[in-house]
Amino acid sequence: MTKPKDAKPDHQPNPPSQPRGRYRFQRGQPLDPSAGVHPEMGADHAAAPVGTGIPNSPQELMAMQANNPERPEKPARQQSAKVQEVLDLIEKLDTTAAEDQQIALTLVRQLEGFHDEVVVEMKSDDDAKHTQIISWAVDADRLYRSRMLLESVDLE
Repeated sequence: MTKPKDAKPDHQPNPPSQPRGRYRFQRGQPLDPSAGVHPEMGADHAAAPVGTGIPNSPQELMAMQANNPERPEKPARQQSAKVQEVLDLIEKLDTTAAEDQQIALTLVRQLEGFHDEVVVEMKSDDDAKHTQIISWAVDADRLYRSRMLLESVDLE
């Protein structure tokens, strides 16, 4: 009896006799699968905990935040006498929201102008570091965007 040409062969391939897993060969010789692997990728490191300060659930994160409510990005500075005087005056005055907006815009414009001047000075200074110029320019751009957002608020 003849079989058609497209029929499957009767024999099944033998399953591999070696267990599957990590293996490496070089020029036909077996190598240690962990050789040359970064230490964090090794088998002994895989069972280690990821981190002691990393929560495993949203509830654990909320509990951590409740225990440490303040996480200031920058340490709080002592206010100068000038700053305290201005803040006291703003608090005493009975200003409207539009007047508060004008005060805020004036302060942001002043900071933005200062940053722009520093960037211009640093560009002409041969000793200025490129990274410092970038930092000041990025901050100037942030102040510009802040001013644009503040100006877009319609209080009337």
